[in-house]
Amino acid sequence: MDHLSNTSGWPVHFIDNNEREYMSLIQNQIRPLFPNFAGALSKQTLAEREIGRCAVVEFNEGFNQRTSSFANSAELRHYLLATSSSPAIGCQKQIKRRLFVLEDLPRNYILTLGSQLRIPPSFFAGHYDDPASSTFNHRNPFERHTKSQFRVRYGDSHRAEVDIPPHKRNSMYAFNTNVCRYLHAYDPKGLLYDEMRSHHILSFWSSPLGMDGSWDAVLLVDPPLRGHAKCLPSMQLVPVRHELRDENSIPKVCLYPEMDSLQELPEEVSEWASAYECPQYISVFDDAVNDFASRNQDVCEMDNPMAVVKFPRKLVIGIMLAFVRRRYLNLLRIQKTHVKPNQTFRHNYLSSFSEGALSSWHDEFFDFIVGSCAAMKELIREMEENMVSLGLPMKNETARNSGVAGGPPQWEIDGWRSVLDLVHVLDGLTNALATGYLQYISIQEARISNGNAQSLSKITVLTMLFIPLSTVASIFSMSGDFLPGNPKAWVFWVVSVPVLMMLAYLYWRQELVEALMRKRQSLLLLLERRERKAEFLGPDNER
Repeated sequence: MDHLSNTSGWPVHFIDNNEREYMSLIQNQIRPLFPNFAGALSKQTLAEREIGRCAVVEFNEGFNQRTSSFANSAELRHYLLATSSSPAIGCQKQIKRRLFVLEDLPRNYILTLGSQLRIPPSFFAGHYDDPASSTFNHRNPFERHTKSQFRVRYGDSHRAEVDIPPHKRNSMYAFNTNVCRYLHAYDPKGLLYDEMRSHHILSFWSSPLGMDGSWDAVLLVDPPLRGHAKCLPSMQLVPVRHELRDENSIPKVCLYPEMDSLQELPEEVSEWASAYECPQYISVFDDAVNDFASRNQDVCEMDNPMAVVKFPRKLVIGIMLAFVRRRYLNLLRIQKTHVKPNQTFRHNYLSSFSEGALSSWHDEFFDFIVGSCAAMKELIREMEENMVSLGLPMKNETARNSGVAGGPPQWEIDGWRSVLDLVHVLDGLTNALATGYLQYISIQEARISNGNAQSLSKITVLTMLFIPLSTVASIFSMSGDFLPGNPKAWVFWVVSVPVLMMLAYLYWRQELVEALMRKRQSLLLLLERRERKAEFLGPDNER
């Protein structure tokens, strides 16, 4: 990779007229549609305006593709101005096919690329807001799919911890970046403890093809999780540790899919290792730029800007598959029991529901289940929008353009369908968990209610028995001769005891009859068995 000259410190970025008009366009025309982006762009400090990385990949026929990185926005502007000048007299004009890869959204880079390549500001604005937030204008409803643009949203996991005291921990932090991204953390003492997660965007724009086949394209990628994050709402920087204090607290599994679909290995043994794509899955920018630097683009794909970003599109599918697979394992792990703590088999999912952690009512459990069901519905919708943005057919549609010129490649159709199928499986598992949990809790509540009803029935019987005594006592108390110690006091017991016996007989009569009937049936069965046994043994005794 060729690295252009670097300068020390933060260089001064002088805004020219084009960049000034582009900034005015953002602040005036774009602000009503993307207020968060316009406000954040205007508040960036001098250092934040340069925080980010940018590289260009030049695809030239007859030559190996050339990848160069820029140390700052001044180098980027110098490159664009130098390459936009007319060729010297007598020199043949070279076809320009360039892909710019920009990490984060630093203001100086946005103004330079946007003004020089005439990129609509909404392309950068739609990339700013966090994908998990309630935004709508990140996609154009009047043009859901176009061959010159796409915007893909995906999730990612981070095996890291925010290094702060336990009493200051929060469930959500902000990335220390210009782009708005949030880091969601789990409570170590909660129902589920897993790797931190975040949501990201991959955005692509390309210019119309020139008469000579020239084109310019821009790929926006999110920065990785670095050494610091921001606490909310104070936005105070806190360190991020990229290893866990207790590695056994979260199972470490490799969930990324195989990127290559080789029919057979190359003939040369020395080319076997290089035939495999081995991304690091830490930084999309590094993985994409390294792939461009190590592989030459197919000549037949150079006329299609979408084709040259094949690897970043495949990389996002791999990251999303790993993200969804981890959600799948979490649903299996949440049903762990004390008897079978390592129960992660899908064939016996929820088979020991009464032994697991969800066998009793807790507000935390209910919040988790309801939130998971809602999240799965939203995730399905987001994956379907990704497929529409890329022009991919849904499962119930035919891929009529697959494999032909200009149509979506089959690997991309299969990749996103695999993601969507697994999300549907997750949706079914969460629905089964919600249904089982609510039914189990309802059964428990019914059992408790029945127990309470039986206790109340005993109290009712006692009350019913003592009411006649009170009634008789009230009647006899109208005359002094029936009071205790008087000559006729015995009359109270002579009258009360038969009344109690009669009421007890009327109340328990049905139960006594049923008990006698059961006893009679058991005696009849016993006599019948003895008679059959005697008949069976009779001939033998005679012999």
